[in-house]
Amino acid sequence: MIGPRKYPRYPVSLRLRLGLPSGELETSTEEISLAGFSARCAALPESGTEFTFTAHLPDGALVSGKAAAVRLTADGLSGFSCEFPADQLAVWTAFIEQEHAQGGLWRMLSRWVTSSPDEANATRSVRERTGRGVMRFHMVGENGEAFRIAFEKHPSEPPGDSAFAQASPKVLEFAKRTVARILLSEVLIKRSPQAELESVRLVEMLNGGFGYLVEHPGGKPGLMGLHGGELIAVERDGQAVFPNFTAEDLERIAADTFRRDDDAPKASVERPAPPLAMREERFADSYAHQHVDTQRLDALSHEELRAAIATSQRVQKRTYGERTLKLFPDVWLELQADDAARAPLRGFAMEDGPALCVFVLVGQGAPRVRKLTPEDRVFGIRVQQEAR
Repeated sequence: MIGPRKYPRYPVSLRLRLGLPSGELETSTEEISLAGFSARCAALPESGTEFTFTAHLPDGALVSGKAAAVRLTADGLSGFSCEFPADQLAVWTAFIEQEHAQGGLWRMLSRWVTSSPDEANATRSVRERTGRGVMRFHMVGENGEAFRIAFEKHPSEPPGDSAFAQASPKVLEFAKRTVARILLSEVLIKRSPQAELESVRLVEMLNGGFGYLVEHPGGKPGLMGLHGGELIAVERDGQAVFPNFTAEDLERIAADTFRRDDDAPKASVERPAPPLAMREERFADSYAHQHVDTQRLDALSHEELRAAIATSQRVQKRTYGERTLKLFPDVWLELQADDAARAPLRGFAMEDGPALCVFVLVGQGAPRVRKLTPEDRVFGIRVQQEAR
């Protein structure tokens, strides 16, 4: 819900085993944070009852601790606080820091893995058959660029002219202190790739964040926060749906792949980046397309690229079924396009099992994954400055 929270939340699905007093329960997380997680559970003990849990991380590691249900909802989505032994806390914290730094990339890659690997836009959008027809969903952007464009293109209203005007004076006063405006028309979103499709009224917060209206028991209006990991419906059966994004809008949204309040990543193989400090998660007030200034180094054969990867001091790994992806944030590459008139592609090295790839962050179609072929001309590059 909207309101103060100590730790940012991230939309990550992890296999989860709960050691409840009534027996073990298998489920999966929907959101995680440094101090807890949410998951769907059909039956739970009373709020505050402690029990053990084990979470399966994407790289195959297990992390265990104690949990307690702190929020129960009618639809079965429950919030849990958690505590870890010191050694397990270190593992959990490292994963949360990775999600903070590169979570948006992994969310895009998970859609790419489950779509056709040859589909260039799979890191940005995905199609799915639903009860409302064949829907095309698009990432909303790490800073909620899709939500921002929806407010730019369509009319909205202040909280005093909305459903909050019929609420209690206390609720209305809260809305006026937190809400800037509410979109008049509803949009279709999925809070995570596994979640149900929802029709919601978007809300822009005074602090720059986004949320949507919910109805509490008794018809009282409330707010649910959005974090930038959602998918928004852009087509139904091949026809555009509200907010009716243009191709230019979708390109702008697709480029919104990094939190703007993070320090620029240090992409030098000689000096790995320090861990990111955890902080309150907020959307940026504005977004500018990423620009990377580079110094081209020598051309690399595939053998030389694998050697550079082997000596890289940072690697991130996630497994999807029998398929393992590895990202190397310190190994930046430039890929010369076949068409000399096109600008080169730039990004960092990636392995998809035995295949070498470039996660393209700059160039045509970015962001996307490009598998390397023996004919590709690849150069090592050093990032000199990244303006974001």
